[in-house]
Amino acid sequence: MRLLQSLIILLYAANTAEAQKVTPTKPKIVVGIVVDQMRYDYLYRYQSYYGPGGFNRLLESGFSCENTHFNYVPTYTGPGHAAIYTGTTPSLNGIIGNDWWDSELQTIRYCTADKRFKVVGGTAKTAPEVGQQSPVALLSSTITDELRLSNNFRSKVASVCLKDRGGILPAGHIPNACYWFDDASGNWITSTYYPDSLGLPKWVVDYNARRWPDTFLNKTWEIGHVATESFANWDFGGNYTNMKGGFPHDFAAARAKGSYGVLRFTPYGNTLVTNFAMKTIEGMELGADEWPDFLCVSYSSTDYCAHQFGIHSEETEDMYVRMDRELTRFFDYLDRKFGKDNVLIFLTADHGGAETPANLNQLRIPAGVFAESLLEDRLEKSLAQSFGVTGNFILAIDNQQIYLNREVLAGFNLKPEAVEAVIIDQIRGLPGIYDVLTRQELALLPAEYPFISELRRGIHPRRSGDIIYLLDPAWHSDDKLFGTGGTTHGSPFPYDTHVPLLWYGWQIGSGKTLKPVSITDIAPTLAAMLHIMEPNASTGKVIEDVMH
Repeated sequence: MRLLQSLIILLYAANTAEAQKVTPTKPKIVVGIVVDQMRYDYLYRYQSYYGPGGFNRLLESGFSCENTHFNYVPTYTGPGHAAIYTGTTPSLNGIIGNDWWDSELQTIRYCTADKRFKVVGGTAKTAPEVGQQSPVALLSSTITDELRLSNNFRSKVASVCLKDRGGILPAGHIPNACYWFDDASGNWITSTYYPDSLGLPKWVVDYNARRWPDTFLNKTWEIGHVATESFANWDFGGNYTNMKGGFPHDFAAARAKGSYGVLRFTPYGNTLVTNFAMKTIEGMELGADEWPDFLCVSYSSTDYCAHQFGIHSEETEDMYVRMDRELTRFFDYLDRKFGKDNVLIFLTADHGGAETPANLNQLRIPAGVFAESLLEDRLEKSLAQSFGVTGNFILAIDNQQIYLNREVLAGFNLKPEAVEAVIIDQIRGLPGIYDVLTRQELALLPAEYPFISELRRGIHPRRSGDIIYLLDPAWHSDDKLFGTGGTTHGSPFPYDTHVPLLWYGWQIGSGKTLKPVSITDIAPTLAAMLHIMEPNASTGKVIEDVMH
């Protein structure tokens, strides 16, 4: 009898310990990963080259939302990162593009630019504007802000990205640290907006002194596998850098110029991010106490590479195979340090990427590039001819939006409606134009109009333009950089909106769903899992299938 009782007690204790082991109350750390410009199909297109520890680890042991789309336009990096972490769209968070016309500043404004602050961690070669950054343009809170607010700032938040906007917007308004990469010095830097305003912590200074960028510039980029998923004889490179297609890629010219910017276009850029992300965990002691911390990690080299070489290039294929190895290295580190059940990971992308129109045309598939760079001059001449006066009628054309100079119109006693009518008449018949609308017309269109909800969610009443023009499928407006090759993004079509969304670790079972999911659902889902408030402008819904 005593033996039976002892066995029952031991079994109960073992079961209790096992339950406590696999269901901790909170994760030690949340890790948000954004792979810049990762199309959904890359999960499977290159899967045979992925090892078991990266993307396949998430697909097999985590939960995949296979039908995740962006629910607004334009699909750019700034708005994408903002939507992921605010749980809402540009209509509320205010990040309507990577840049836009600012009526207060009377100039084009970059989404994280803020001249009130200075660079921290740069050198004499660092341009001042590289550090003149803050999240001030972001009008809503983020899930990272809400985590800090939920427990009297006991949780720590840090963000790491080569791109400033890819780190600043996820970090929110009150992080403990935010770092991005300086091409001139090769350092990880920040701005005086952040707690490191008096100088970088010693661990960052010591890390920068290691000079990893110099190590990588002294290498070459060789293809690491036999590429079979890229197109043979692909010759559709873009104009983003002097690098041309074809391996190996040597960095002698970059070394001669003393710039580290070329590393952004190579897999070594992702290695820099992985290395520094792990160092950030160590240096800031993230996940070291009972309060869950949050690390935002964004990989930008995937975006730079595809912009330059196109989605069917050997470079893009090799980039993702090597990206998988970076994830394997990172996930192995997290497992060793915290254990799978103490880490909550999500992985997604800030937008997709388009086919190269020049290639599609050769294949007899309709596509094109709209000459946006020539549009303002054309419209100014047309308006001068129509009204018999010459003036600066247009302030800017950006994000397929036209901003009217209402002061000039008033000075000539011209009604905005009359000017809009001339502009619309001029644009409507141009090649690649699907439609052109005023803001007022956009508000009145029926629900059946294609992508009407996505268009409206991309409009902010104080920041968006007066006229919006829409392009046909496979058409883009980046004629300066995308005219002959490479890729770009920004449209409401699936190639730009359909992205991966994978969950792994704490309280995540294995499985997948094909139910529609919006990118704005990530933040409220995290809030529900952590039992905190969702961001203050959140419009997303909790993805119940993730919460096993």
